[in-house]
Amino acid sequence: MPRERRNNHSLKELAENLRPIIVDENIPKDVREWLAKNGFDIVNVSEIHLRSGKDYAIAEYAARNGIAVITLDKDFALMYHMFQKGTLTIIIIRAKPATPANIIETLTAAQKRINLKEIRNKLVIITKKRIRIIS
Repeated sequence: MPRERRNNHSLKELAENLRPIIVDENIPKDVREWLAKNGFDIVNVSEIHLRSGKDYAIAEYAARNGIAVITLDKDFALMYHMFQKGTLTIIIIRAKPATPANIIETLTAAQKRINLKEIRNKLVIITKKRIRIIS
């Protein structure tokens, strides 16, 4: 089992490095508010006229504009691998159950272990105990 890298980046540093970030519509309102309160420059899919849009359309928009996507939808991993590999930052949160409290707890734990230089244009899968970075 590979050893996880430990980093003490603050949420502010993470937010600055992922500016702006598209928040998929499956992210609960409480989590979106928490992200905004913690310095993330969030863009809801409805703000870019992609509400109820296909994952591919969201991924294509994000890649074209250099914007990261945060989602609960593991189908974005397929979008990353099939179409946008290396041109897009996708962050998938795997919190079970996917309640706002669990999602926030997962993000809080992850920010302490993420190496910010490693996640740009990568697929990042975050759980409470593990972070996978796929290029």
